[in-house]
Amino acid sequence: MSNQKTTASKSANTGSQPDEQSVADYLRRHPGFFEDKPTLLADLRVPHATGSAVSLVERQVAVLRESNAGLQKQLKELVQVARENGQLNVQLHKFTLQIIENDSLDALLVLINKQLCRNFSASRVALRLLVGAGDGKSVSRDEFPADADAFRGLFRRLLSAGKPHCGPLNGEQLVALFGEQAESIASSAVLPLGKQGDLGLLAIGSFEKDRYHTSMDTSFLDNLAEVITVAMGKYLDTGS
Repeated sequence: MSNQKTTASKSANTGSQPDEQSVADYLRRHPGFFEDKPTLLADLRVPHATGSAVSLVERQVAVLRESNAGLQKQLKELVQVARENGQLNVQLHKFTLQIIENDSLDALLVLINKQLCRNFSASRVALRLLVGAGDGKSVSRDEFPADADAFRGLFRRLLSAGKPHCGPLNGEQLVALFGEQAESIASSAVLPLGKQGDLGLLAIGSFEKDRYHTSMDTSFLDNLAEVITVAMGKYLDTGS
């Protein structure tokens, strides 16, 4: 009988002890628990990654410092992105003014290639137009593919999306755009011109692998495509 009572007593005591999760939940609900218990707080020790012991306060400070360092890094990155976007908008404004002053298709094509390489950090630029010149004259330039239908088929998915595509292209697409320089292009941005690319596309190639990637913001590229589309409209046979 005595043994049964002892066993029952031990079971009761064991059952009354909170598990680790219960303690953690309680402390989470009562963050001020240690405020009036400085002695208890001083006795606590939290294992450090190196195996030594540090006080809970010291560990909390270390965690806050790490978090602060991460936030500072994110802030610097955001500031840098904002600064770069500001510079791009200034360059786009200047580019738009130059386009307004342009007076011929040939001059416009030269201007686009020159300015994108000089002021927008493009390693290579490829402009492909899928409609003829508005004056009806034959334009013997690389910007006008010999087989427009075949070229359109090669880029059908990107053109029909109607929005910039950033990231890698397949080998056939790279060759169609950049020819012998295709192997040097590590990343690219393809901008459909017109509704679903009915006028063609502008491709910007970079030697840097991470220069253009699928998760990047394309707001600037959208604006650039719109400016070039409007500029091209008055020189091309759009059927309107």
